[in-house]
This record gives sequence, C-alpha cells and structure tokens, in this order.
Amino acid sequence: MSIRDKSVLVVGGGIFGTSTAYELIQRGYKNVHVFDRCAPPSIISAGTDLNKIVRVEYAEHIYTKMASDAMKLWRDPNGFFHGLYNHTGWLLSSSAGSTDYVEESINVTANMGLERATPMTAEQVREKWPALTGNMPHWQTWYNSTAGWVDSSQALLRMARAADNAGVKYVTGTAGHVSQLLYNENGGCIGVKCQDGNSHYAELVILAAGAYSPALLNFEGQVQATGHAVGHIQLTPAEAEKYRDMPIINNLQAGLLFPPQSNNIMKVAPSHFVTNYSAGGGIVSLPRYRLDHPSDRLPSPIVKRLREFIRDVVPELADRAWVETNFCWDADTADYHLLIDSHPEHEGLYVATGGSSHSFKFFPVLGSYIVDMLEGKLDPKVQSQWKWRPGTTLPPGAPDPHPTDLIDLQDIQDFGQTSARL
Repeated sequence: MSIRDKSVLVVGGGIFGTSTAYELIQRGYKNVHVFDRCAPPSIISAGTDLNKIVRVEYAEHIYTKMASDAMKLWRDPNGFFHGLYNHTGWLLSSSAGSTDYVEESINVTANMGLERATPMTAEQVREKWPALTGNMPHWQTWYNSTAGWVDSSQALLRMARAADNAGVKYVTGTAGHVSQLLYNENGGCIGVKCQDGNSHYAELVILAAGAYSPALLNFEGQVQATGHAVGHIQLTPAEAEKYRDMPIINNLQAGLLFPPQSNNIMKVAPSHFVTNYSAGGGIVSLPRYRLDHPSDRLPSPIVKRLREFIRDVVPELADRAWVETNFCWDADTADYHLLIDSHPEHEGLYVATGGSSHSFKFFPVLGSYIVDMLEGKLDPKVQSQWKWRPGTTLPPGAPDPHPTDLIDLQDIQDFGQTSARL
C-alpha cells in the first residue's frame, strides 16, 4: 500500500494542521480528517489574529528561504491569498540584547540576494514618518522595505475552505475536541478520543495542535505553551489616516506595532511572554484560552509594558483605552526551531508544532515541509534541526531574538481581574 492510500488524522486546525491537510489532499491522499474544537478559522489557533507580519530576516538560512518562498505566494496577485498582503515595510529594532541576532539575520538575508535592511537613527525615522514622534530610546534600528502584514484569520479560513472543498473532512465542536491519543498494545498510535466520548482511528496521526499539543503528548520538555499579549486600540478616521503609511515596528526587546487596518484598529504586542504551569500541574505550561475564560484580561504588569512600548513610538496613543486585549497562545521551543518529526516511540504518530511565535509567515509553504517529512523526503539538514530533541536548549553564545524573561501567570498577583483601563 502506498502511504498516500493510508488514512490520516490531523489533530489541530491552525496553520500547521490546515497547511498539512491542504498539502495532503493536493498530493493525492484520499482519506484526510482534521479535528479541532473550533470551526475554521479556529479561534484558539495562534494564527487566528487581526494580522501577522511577513518578513524575511532570519539568522538561519532555512527560515529565510521559507519566508522568501512564502512571500512570493503572499504577494502573488493571481494567487490563493490575493488581497490579504499589505506592503508596508518594517523597522527591525533592538534595544541591546538581540542586536547580534538582528545583525546576523540581516547578513544572512543579504547573502541570499535579498534586500539588505539599512540602519536608521530615531531622528531619521521621525523624519521619514512624521507620525512616529517617540524618542525610541537606546534603539538600534534597521529598515527593510519588502516586509508587510497579512490578514491572518482570512488566510487561515481561505486555505481551510480550499482543503474542505478538495475533500478534507473537518470535525469540530465536542466531536472534534481531542482529549487523548489512542495507542495499541505495542505503543503505536492508532487514533484519538474526543470530548464527546467517541473514538476515531487512522493509520497516520499528525499532532499539530499548537499550544495545546503538550496536553496530549509528553514532549519531554521540548515544547511549552507561551502566551503572547495583544492589545487593540480603536483610532478615529483622522488618526487612522495619520498612521496609515507607517511601517510595522518591531523592537525585539520591547514590542510590535502594526499600522491601522481598514477598521481603524491598531494592534500592539509586547515582547514579553507568559507561561501557565499551574494548568499543567507545575510540570508543563498549557494554554489558558479566552474561549474557556471569557473574563480574562491582560494583567497590569503586561499592560504597563505595552504602554511603555507605545510611548516610545507614538506617545500620544500610550494612554488610550483598549477595545480588546488577549493572550495569543503558541507552542514555543527552547531553540526556536520547529518540531516536525515522527515520534521515536509511537509508530504512526507524527508531530508538527513548535511555531515559537514566528511561523505564520511560512503558512503558504509550511505544509509542503510537513508532508515531505511524512513521506521521508525532507532535506536531511533541515530534518536534523527539526527532529525530536529532548533536552535541547539555545546553544551558549547563540544569538537570541527574544532575550527577555518569561513570567508565569500564577506569579502575577492581579491576573484574572478586569483591567481598569479597558
């Protein structure tokens, strides 16, 4: 039997699961099911967001190549994602700790024949974009004109619909909410059991559940759920017009600020992330979704950091009320590499996760790499980076894109209380 004749069950309908399912059906797999507790675009997926950045700077050749290949598809006027890409350019900045990472990323990108980001002082930034009036203190900044942002929720929805139209079967709600993986007496993975009590069987199971993945499988410390704070500010039409032409701003120690969308919402996120070990009994961090905790709001220490970042860039917006705040939960690895491999002990089980807060930009091409892994076609060098690797940490001296300390939710005194500034 050809591998393409086997039944495939994909756990998770986010960017890893959806891109995998779409690629499978394009390659001729006939029996593909996606299980997720939410219908597309899954609101618990890290990819279901107001927007996501698309850029090419990476300190690793493979990610720059993936990003560059994906960029062509994002920008293709006749392609699958037509109209979703917004070309704005971006300012990539470091306050100190990640300067080595930024410089190495710029060099890798330039050596591949792509645009080399150019350095800019804060004064030059203010001169080019007068709406950015902040001091940007102690920032080292570079500008690349090729970057932009994507309407990420619509992108996820489009590919899910295309997969569904091509024959992928989506199972959602309690019927699609996987509660455990199922194994035979030899340890082989044979399917899943869902919240409605029903079991479903397949010859191949791909665990692509993002931040929820550690709730279903012991990753031996390789993956932890990490919450990335997000805040939305409602601008007036005049304000939106003022900021419409600004680039994306990303300071790797401070935060990320997007130009306003068509609804005049401006998204901001700090570069300080949280974990949730109490949900995993102190052993593993698990996501705390707004879907399950609708009254959750960002705690005051995170709000304070958001406002400090905004003040550094557009101080006139620093004290504005939020129209929405949330944690976007992703599955992070210690070395920021993806985790895409067969499980070493459970035959029939494959893992595709470890987005590490930077993988959405790869969405148009991600599934091809995952299915290449499934079929034994993945480049050996890439496979060695993405393999099952317990105990792996960021190597000493390696450039770190986010050298900031994680905060656990149980250590934040006012978490769960409604912010007075909402």
